[in-house]
Amino acid sequence: MSERIACINPHCRRTFKAEEHSSEVICRKCFRSLPEHVRKEHRSYWREIRMWDRRSKRTGDELRITKMIALRDRVSFRLGRHWDTVIKPFFTQPEKPMGLESFLEDVGL
Repeated sequence: MSERIACINPHCRRTFKAEEHSSEVICRKCFRSLPEHVRKEHRSYWREIRMWDRRSKRTGDELRITKMIALRDRVSFRLGRHWDTVIKPFFTQPEKPMGLESFLEDVGL
Protein backbone atom coordinates (compact mmCIF):
# COMPACT_ATOMS: atom_id res chain seq x y z
CA MET A 1 0.00 0.00 0.00
CA SER A 2 1.44 3.36 -1.01
CA GLU A 3 1.42 6.25 1.40
CA ARG A 4 -0.28 9.51 0.51
CA ILE A 5 0.76 13.08 1.27
CA ALA A 6 -1.94 15.57 2.20
CA CYS A 7 -2.14 19.15 0.96
CA ILE A 8 -0.60 21.64 3.41
CA ASN A 9 -3.99 23.31 3.85
CA PRO A 10 -5.52 21.55 6.90
CA HIS A 11 -9.03 22.16 5.54
CA CYS A 12 -8.26 20.57 2.17
CA ARG A 13 -8.69 16.82 1.79
CA ARG A 14 -6.65 16.27 -1.40
CA THR A 15 -3.74 13.86 -1.32
CA PHE A 16 -0.85 12.97 -3.62
CA LYS A 17 1.33 9.92 -4.17
CA ALA A 18 4.37 9.89 -1.89
CA GLU A 19 6.72 8.65 -4.63
CA GLU A 20 6.06 11.61 -6.92
CA HIS A 21 6.29 14.53 -4.52
CA SER A 22 8.27 15.75 -1.56
CA SER A 23 7.01 15.68 2.00
CA GLU A 24 4.89 18.83 1.57
CA VAL A 25 2.64 19.71 -1.34
CA ILE A 26 -0.12 22.13 -2.13
CA CYS A 27 -2.99 21.32 -4.45
CA ARG A 28 -3.89 23.55 -7.38
CA LYS A 29 -7.09 24.78 -5.75
CA CYS A 30 -5.31 25.90 -2.58
CA PHE A 31 -2.43 27.41 -4.57
CA ARG A 32 -4.91 29.51 -6.52
CA SER A 33 -6.39 30.77 -3.24
CA LEU A 34 -3.06 32.45 -2.40
CA PRO A 35 -2.70 36.16 -3.19
CA GLU A 36 -1.61 36.80 -6.77
CA HIS A 37 1.75 38.38 -5.88
CA VAL A 38 2.69 35.31 -3.81
CA ARG A 39 1.83 32.97 -6.68
CA LYS A 40 3.82 35.09 -9.16
CA GLU A 41 6.87 35.12 -6.91
CA HIS A 42 6.70 31.35 -6.37
CA ARG A 43 6.35 30.71 -10.10
CA SER A 44 9.26 33.03 -10.88
CA TYR A 45 11.54 30.98 -8.61
CA TRP A 46 10.52 27.77 -10.39
CA ARG A 47 10.98 29.42 -13.79
CA GLU A 48 14.49 30.51 -12.87
CA ILE A 49 15.40 27.04 -11.55
CA ARG A 50 14.26 25.43 -14.81
CA MET A 51 16.19 28.04 -16.82
CA TRP A 52 19.46 27.26 -15.03
CA ASP A 53 18.83 23.52 -15.44
CA ARG A 54 18.35 23.90 -19.19
CA ARG A 55 21.39 26.15 -19.59
CA SER A 56 23.65 23.83 -17.61
CA LYS A 57 22.62 20.86 -19.79
CA ARG A 58 23.34 22.74 -23.03
CA THR A 59 26.87 23.86 -22.25
CA GLY A 60 29.96 21.67 -22.31
CA ASP A 61 32.25 23.90 -20.24
CA GLU A 62 32.71 22.36 -16.77
CA LEU A 63 33.44 25.70 -15.11
CA ARG A 64 30.21 27.22 -16.45
CA ILE A 65 28.24 24.15 -15.42
CA THR A 66 29.42 24.44 -11.80
CA LYS A 67 28.57 28.17 -11.75
CA MET A 68 25.11 27.51 -13.16
CA ILE A 69 24.46 24.72 -10.67
CA ALA A 70 25.53 27.05 -7.85
CA LEU A 71 23.12 29.72 -9.14
CA ARG A 72 20.33 27.15 -9.39
CA ASP A 73 21.01 26.00 -5.82
CA ARG A 74 20.87 29.60 -4.60
CA VAL A 75 17.48 30.13 -6.27
CA SER A 76 16.32 26.78 -4.90
CA PHE A 77 17.22 27.96 -1.40
CA ARG A 78 15.17 31.15 -1.92
CA LEU A 79 12.26 29.01 -3.14
CA GLY A 80 12.42 26.89 0.01
CA ARG A 81 12.59 29.97 2.21
CA HIS A 82 9.58 31.46 0.37
CA TRP A 83 7.66 28.22 0.93
CA ASP A 84 8.48 28.17 4.66
CA THR A 85 7.94 31.86 5.41
CA VAL A 86 5.06 32.85 3.11
CA ILE A 87 3.06 29.92 1.74
CA LYS A 88 2.94 27.52 4.70
CA PRO A 89 2.05 30.18 7.30
CA PHE A 90 -0.80 31.37 5.05
CA PHE A 91 -2.58 28.06 5.66
CA THR A 92 -1.22 26.89 9.01
CA GLN A 93 -1.39 30.01 11.20
CA PRO A 94 -4.62 30.05 13.17
CA GLU A 95 -6.77 33.13 12.93
CA LYS A 96 -7.00 35.22 16.08
CA PRO A 97 -10.39 35.09 17.77
CA MET A 98 -11.97 38.49 18.17
CA GLY A 99 -11.83 39.40 21.81
CA LEU A 100 -10.66 42.05 24.21
CA GLU A 101 -6.96 41.12 23.86
CA SER A 102 -6.97 41.27 20.06
CA PHE A 103 -8.98 44.51 20.11
CA LEU A 104 -6.48 46.13 22.46
CA GLU A 105 -3.63 44.83 20.29
CA ASP A 106 -5.22 46.35 17.17
CA VAL A 107 -5.70 49.67 18.94
CA GLY A 108 -2.09 49.61 20.12
CA LEU A 109 -2.57 49.37 23.87
